[in-house]
Amino acid sequence: MSTPGWTNIDWGWLPFLGSLGINKLLVKFGLLNKGYEASWPKIKFNDLRKRLPFDDKSVNYIYCSNVLEHLTYWQTIKVVEESHRILKSNGILRVVMPDLDVLIKNYKDPDVFNNEYWGYEKKKYKTFKEKILERFIRPHQWMYNKKSFKNILVDACFDEIKYHKIGEGNCPDLNKLDLKIHEKLCFYVEAQK
Repeated sequence: MSTPGWTNIDWGWLPFLGSLGINKLLVKFGLLNKGYEASWPKIKFNDLRKRLPFDDKSVNYIYCSNVLEHLTYWQTIKVVEESHRILKSNGILRVVMPDLDVLIKNYKDPDVFNNEYWGYEKKKYKTFKEKILERFIRPHQWMYNKKSFKNILVDACFDEIKYHKIGEGNCPDLNKLDLKIHEKLCFYVEAQK
């Protein structure tokens, strides 16, 4: 279920199949794990790598959690610039993403590190069924630490940039939007236009 007042934007096979309820069949046949069995929120399909589907200066808040690391470096820059374009004056972009510094600090086991770095158990997919499953997963493409992501925000002309803890900040509905499962691995940043 989505948080009222927010528009969910996504693209790709998994969100499309989830919007049709087919995800539950894929879980039943073992092609997706049980974490994908939940009902998907209403989604506005749009490829984030292209123009965001909003007019200039028309949005007060953008919440982006565990998304940008699935894009290339240059695609992430474009999304951040597009976010700046569509935000109203004093609008806020909140980004939650894995912190590369935390990954490196926690490095103990190559398998655990790679699973967290890529965002899934990449070496697991060997059988035909597992190779089909892998087609539904968008692996991480580029990872950031606080400093490297702040540089992107500054280059996109965001004025005020602040890092927060989970559930803290000026973006509304954080008690519903920030998920506890991301707290140990991610940083939380808000950038104001």
